[in-house]
This record gives sequence, structure tokens and C-alpha cells, in this order.
Amino acid sequence: MHGAGVVKSATEHRAGTYIYNDKSLIAIGECRVEDCALTVLTQIVSRPTDDRAIIDAGSKGLTSDLIGLEDYGHIIEYPEAKIIELSEEHGHVDFSKCKRKPQIGEKINIIPNHVCPVTNLYDYVTIYKNQTVTEVITVDARGKVT
Repeated sequence: MHGAGVVKSATEHRAGTYIYNDKSLIAIGECRVEDCALTVLTQIVSRPTDDRAIIDAGSKGLTSDLIGLEDYGHIIEYPEAKIIELSEEHGHVDFSKCKRKPQIGEKINIIPNHVCPVTNLYDYVTIYKNQTVTEVITVDARGKVT
């Protein structure tokens, strides 16, 4: 990465995962949860049992990439929870190991397993500082085919 600017034939630089970090990098010890700069904001839409919830993010919001992991992301507010199943639009979360359980409508932040495909699933990245939106950036290459 450090020498990318000296390669005159390069017309594009793909910075990759390290800009944001993700759960796969946490798993191999390359970063910590607090080093992850991208989360998917979702909410609890159903509580069919005391230990299970449905969220409004599925494979179209988190990707179905397991990449060697056992679940589909890390929930910041409930680190012991497991996203155990995804449909296209919803996720199934097991909260059985959590002392506190979420309520319907509660918003949660998920660090995806593999951040690269997740960034291509959204039109915008919203930047926050101290819980205030500071910038909204368009994902320019999103859905583009040439």
C-alpha cells in the first residue's frame, strides 16, 4: 500500500478491508472491536421468543459471507449474541447468552464479517462523530458496470 503512488501504470487503488476493519480481522487478532469503523445500523423488528429476535438486516445488508466464522456479524450492544440465520431481508439473532434482552424497535450496530461486499450494498456511508452525523458520502462505484 505504501508504494502504490509510485506505480505509474496504476489507475486505481483498492484500499481493501483495512480502512474499516471487520469481524474477520477481529477473529484473527488484527484489530479490536473498537478499531472497526463501519457498522450496519439495524433494528429489532420482532421477538418471537425470549431468547430470539428478528432484525431488519439480512443477506442484502450484511452479506451471507461466513468466511470461516460461525455467525453473521458482531452486535456492538450485545457482544454475546449470535446472528444465526439470514434471509435476504431479515436476520435471526440468538440472545440466550445475553443478560439483557433487546426490545422491539431498539436499534443495534453490527460489525459485518466481511466489510468489502457490505460497502457495495449501500448507496451512502454516513459518518458520525459523538453520535452526530458529520458527513454523508456517496459510494461512487456502487452498482456500476462498465
